[in-house]
Amino acid sequence: MKLKNICSMGLIAMLLMGATSCLDTHVSDDHDAFANIDADADALAGRLAPKFYYENGTNHSNKVRVYNNSGYDCRLDYIVGTVMLGHGTDNCAEVVVPFSGDLVFTATVLCEGALVPVEIPVRVEDLDSDLDPLFVALSGGSSEGRTWQWWADEENGSYSYIDGSWGCVGGGGYGWSPTGPNWVCYGIGMADEWTGQLITMDEWVKFDLDGGPNVTVHYSDGTEAKGTFALTSGTTPEKAALGWVATMKLTVPLPHQITDGQYSWYLDLPAEFDVAMLDDEHLILIAPGGGGAHVICDDSWGISSTHWTFKVKK
Repeated sequence: MKLKNICSMGLIAMLLMGATSCLDTHVSDDHDAFANIDADADALAGRLAPKFYYENGTNHSNKVRVYNNSGYDCRLDYIVGTVMLGHGTDNCAEVVVPFSGDLVFTATVLCEGALVPVEIPVRVEDLDSDLDPLFVALSGGSSEGRTWQWWADEENGSYSYIDGSWGCVGGGGYGWSPTGPNWVCYGIGMADEWTGQLITMDEWVKFDLDGGPNVTVHYSDGTEAKGTFALTSGTTPEKAALGWVATMKLTVPLPHQITDGQYSWYLDLPAEFDVAMLDDEHLILIAPGGGGAHVICDDSWGISSTHWTFKVKK
């Protein structure tokens, strides 16, 4: 792998704001190792790897302190977030990860306009530090995880749904709102016209933190898909004003991808979602379709989206 082939312009821009080029000879005795930017990236990463280490106590806490003695600034990816990690007096970063297991952090070092990813193996056994409240709400903050089923309340054989939706899953104007349209919505016992599958309370989604951010999706036909999730707290100011709290990526499809007859880019994996609600009881995911990736709400309600509404399985 050639270094000049692994560059990302956006990431380079981030690193340039606080990074020292690894060709700057005054910051490290190892500068000669990087004189040829066409050198093999794996070999360079291997030489840098011993310069990074971590501490998290004898019980292997999920609060991890990472040190950078490489002589170069870098960006540290700790699976659920990123921080800049300096090489001088600021060569330490303390982060909290929400799961246990044998994990891999990645330090990305900028070398003369190219990026060298360095893997840092980290062992976490004890979830003794406070987790992000959203991770706790989603997964229960444990390796056992938390299971979510459709947000459908049953009484005397009839189901009711959250205000603003005519079902537990459906397509409507992007920005899903009680005042917006619900063009294609499905409730319990109805057949999804796009797949023909019946929507039942046997469908569920489970999020757990057993060694990583895991997701399991159980479909109405009895099949299951396992993958990973990425949950990022916060969103754009416009979406935050709507009460939305986060974004999410899934490597497996949710049940019933509603397209409302339009091509929906979010069917590609990993699928990206806005998290419109997430607390200890309820979860609403929204994915825009029909080209509405950057649209909050179309005044004519001409842009479609899909909303999935879940509640914790008791």
